[in-house]
Amino acid sequence: MMAWWEGEVVDRACIHVTAPLTPEDGPEPADLYDYWTNVDHVVERTAERIRNTFWGGEAFPLFWPNLGPDAFAAFFGAEITFVDRQTTWVPPIIADWERAPELTTKEDNHWWRLQLELLKAAKAKGDDKWITGIPDTHSGGDALAALRGREKLCLDLYDHAQEVKAAMSQLVETVLQVYEIYYEIVEAEKCGSSSAWLPAWWPGRANVIQCDFLALISPEMAEEFFLESIVAEARWLDRAVFHLDGPDAVRHLDLLLAIPEIQAIQWVPGAGALPMTKWVPLLKRIQDAGKSLHLSVDPYEVQILLEELEPEGLMLRTRVASEAEARDLLNKVAQWT
Repeated sequence: MMAWWEGEVVDRACIHVTAPLTPEDGPEPADLYDYWTNVDHVVERTAERIRNTFWGGEAFPLFWPNLGPDAFAAFFGAEITFVDRQTTWVPPIIADWERAPELTTKEDNHWWRLQLELLKAAKAKGDDKWITGIPDTHSGGDALAALRGREKLCLDLYDHAQEVKAAMSQLVETVLQVYEIYYEIVEAEKCGSSSAWLPAWWPGRANVIQCDFLALISPEMAEEFFLESIVAEARWLDRAVFHLDGPDAVRHLDLLLAIPEIQAIQWVPGAGALPMTKWVPLLKRIQDAGKSLHLSVDPYEVQILLEELEPEGLMLRTRVASEAEARDLLNKVAQWT
């Protein structure tokens, strides 16, 4: 894994392959609020999933306590809406800039306290069972888009440029403070931590950074309003992966590849887009720029990608139906590299 971060290879390309050890359980309870917020249930449920998983290759047991992608926005007063067992969102709360809230965390904020409680419980109960990952941040431009509304924020880049820049400065300062608290809890320097939902382990501070809002704007707007926050997060971390999501985000790739503090790119084709194997020219472009790749793929794509891409700095993440199938794939990856 450390070689992967450095864009190197040991004896084969990195492969993160998991499989269930027994048939997976049926539907979980329908109470969404309890599903997301009951700390004991969250820890018990995740511990059972970890116990029931075969971890092959560079896969490792990871528990990242999470309240959904917009949880960071909720720390400033937005209320989380639980959509299903996969995601959440928040209704915008910045109706106009004259009454915008101060973008700093408050100790008495319900969602902030709950997030810290989840993180501490995961760390306390999992020291010898899993790596406790950092909660999903979705800070910077994504947090501001959640708080203001995406359409309004697009217009604000023209009509309220100074207000947007001031808000982004506050968000940068706050996310670094939040990181400090998160990493102190997981003891990153002592036992290693990982990125949030993307397994990318490093002995110090590693995480995924992103700005999905970039898909709605031009590279010129991205550089003017959001590049500073992306660079600030990447510089604070020891290792950073940038989550590049969907074809509309590709226009920003050159801007991101020029940031030396970003060591890796996670490319996600996006909902309804072409499979990973159809993006080989883009993936080669990323490799040619000296960045590592973290790709979630279907099992059938593994051989194709290993034939097309360089093994240095390549991480393929997949899931198969059984431990036997996972072990077979591991052996084949050693041959295909």
